[in-house]
Amino acid sequence: MNSSMQIVRIFDKRFDPFNWKLRYVSMRRLSGLLLFLCCVHLSAQSGSRWFFTLGPSVTVGNRFEGGITTVSAPDITGSHHVRPLFSPLWGFPNPQYSGAENLGRKLHMGIQYERFFNPIFALVSGAELGSRGYIIESDFSNDLLVSYRTIGIPLYASFSTIYGNFWTMRQNAGFQFLYATSIPERIKGTIELFQKRSFSPQLYVGLELIHKSFSAPFSFEVSYSHGYKDLIDHQYLGLDYVNPVQINSNGSAWRFTIKYLFKEKIKPLDIEKLNITLDAFDLLAYRNVKEASIIKVSSDSIRICVEDDQTVDGDSIAVEFNQRLVHPVIMIEREAYCFDLVLNEGASNTLIIHALNEGKIPPNTCVIHVYVGEEHQEIRLKSDLQNSGAIRFER
Repeated sequence: MNSSMQIVRIFDKRFDPFNWKLRYVSMRRLSGLLLFLCCVHLSAQSGSRWFFTLGPSVTVGNRFEGGITTVSAPDITGSHHVRPLFSPLWGFPNPQYSGAENLGRKLHMGIQYERFFNPIFALVSGAELGSRGYIIESDFSNDLLVSYRTIGIPLYASFSTIYGNFWTMRQNAGFQFLYATSIPERIKGTIELFQKRSFSPQLYVGLELIHKSFSAPFSFEVSYSHGYKDLIDHQYLGLDYVNPVQINSNGSAWRFTIKYLFKEKIKPLDIEKLNITLDAFDLLAYRNVKEASIIKVSSDSIRICVEDDQTVDGDSIAVEFNQRLVHPVIMIEREAYCFDLVLNEGASNTLIIHALNEGKIPPNTCVIHVYVGEEHQEIRLKSDLQNSGAIRFER
């Protein structure tokens, strides 16, 4: 390269994402965690959901050779910078590509499949068509926008962590397996694109805002995927039009995704096969218990029957009586589920209904029938994932 050309380093190479020494350790640990969680929850399967996904992305893992973002030839063409590309800015349409490919280079789109095991934990996978890219900014010429095609296969765990009145915040962590390819071409005589097919795993993290009952079909996610392998073979000729400079991109990207729920299937749990202790439901202890409704009874032995209130929509509950989890999972259906209780003489006898989900129509509602001999009383309770309904029995 001509001696008048100077390469200006913007980032210290120690922070070059292509050279992180801990990347493989982190990926091994995360893969082990996902495998462990899958095995632990395999026997507690409770349903599945299908989503259509769509959204823009910002590719940030772009560098010139040597891990720098700026090259300079002061006496010839000035400074040249490689910048992140916000996908909707990419030109449209391009006659080289089909309509789906053109749209896919502006917005990633795909199908996601979610297997949820309880209200807190789920595993997610799927497939999506999208793109990554970069912008070349030069002192004395127009900006160049370049993209390359990608197909992604996500595989991550999802944990619900923060509950609001209507929305739940979920944390997502796992992998994205990314396939990338470029169509050979020369762009304005400045950038040479060579065909290269690459397949690389990426670390994946995200925050998702989702309706607690899924009765609202849309949810929203902000995610980041980090790559470690160069996915492209692109050369920049605009520095002096003689000596090409390699452009590297590892496919790291920030993404905003809109998810549309188009199919949901809830699998009833086999209560007889469950072996759940109170420790497994320690999260219930942090819920607020509403002011208890009082029912007067004339005997120490009572029979409780639980059924859905009006519409059967997939509600499930856990029943606590006198600080003991007497029924860890009850699917509330039109046919009543009944059980017997023995009251403690001279002590407070409180029945608490904890919502394990809110079905398709929030909140979780049920009708409690109380039978004492020939006497019958009933009460309607409403619970959600933060507040639990209660009944206190008095003689």
